[in-house]
Amino acid sequence: MGLIFWWLPPVALVVVALAAWLYVRWRRRDRARLRRLGVPVAHGERLTALPAYRRVVRRYRAALAVVLVAMVALTGISVLLAARVSSTDVVEPQSYKRDIMLCLDVSGSMTEVDSQIVDTFSSLAQGLDGERIGLYLFDSSAVQAFPLTDDYDFVRAQLEQYRDSFDTMGENGTRYWTGTDRGDGASLIGDGLASCVLGFGDDGGTRPKSVVLATDNYVNGKALLTLTEASDLAAERDVRVYAVNPADHGTDAVADQVAAELRTAAESTDGGYYALDDSTTVPQIVDEIDAREAGLFTGARRLVVTDHPQALAIAALVLAMGGLVLLWRVRL
Repeated sequence: MGLIFWWLPPVALVVVALAAWLYVRWRRRDRARLRRLGVPVAHGERLTALPAYRRVVRRYRAALAVVLVAMVALTGISVLLAARVSSTDVVEPQSYKRDIMLCLDVSGSMTEVDSQIVDTFSSLAQGLDGERIGLYLFDSSAVQAFPLTDDYDFVRAQLEQYRDSFDTMGENGTRYWTGTDRGDGASLIGDGLASCVLGFGDDGGTRPKSVVLATDNYVNGKALLTLTEASDLAAERDVRVYAVNPADHGTDAVADQVAAELRTAAESTDGGYYALDDSTTVPQIVDEIDAREAGLFTGARRLVVTDHPQALAIAALVLAMGGLVLLWRVRL
């Protein structure tokens, strides 16, 4: 605790001391003048000697003393309030105003994982504040399911529709593969990732951007962009890629090579790579991604000054009300 305007109390003490000195001088001169003039009441000592009179005078003086103490305390509290009692803390604010693009490979081998991802983010959307979420689906071509938005009711409704569609192979919800089969081949990962990166637009880099890429990285066909070229585009635009691979449990050299390529591409963007196997779940992976994102975007340290007037204000109010009641009682 400290005072912002620390110089106010010393100045107030000097002013009070000067006022007290002037008052004492004035009272001495006034008493001397009254002694010279005398008291224009005969035999006043008989009245002042009465016990009832003395009792009233004692109560009167006690009330005046209490009022005086209350007013002095009220003045002191007012000075402290004016000086602003406060505390200072050094904080490191975290920035959660990021953009998250869900980038889902909707080829036949990925629907189960896609369902888990959209279901997890549908649940997470209930606790978000200021973050924007978008969804792209791709196979041989990429489709924007919905753009970046912080309308979380809309986000939940859309993600739930796609979850139902993934779970029922398109019988319920919306047909998830619509528009994703316009190209030649299947699972063109580079084209899909590049489309997701371009979906952020150009906001001047004011918001952290991340892509959650769900794919097994098995490409069938000739893509316009390779995975490496798409990851370079993401790095150039300051987009981190977090890859979720449900097929990283093979024992052959091809599976290892495919997984290694996906890992290298994701980590080259300062993102991460997550293998989905029997020991991990999609919610666990999403929690790890969120924890890593929070660590990446800790704001600059800054000094925060917080005023604490509550207790002093309440005390001042109580003293003022008590003083007014006493003044009314003594008829001042």
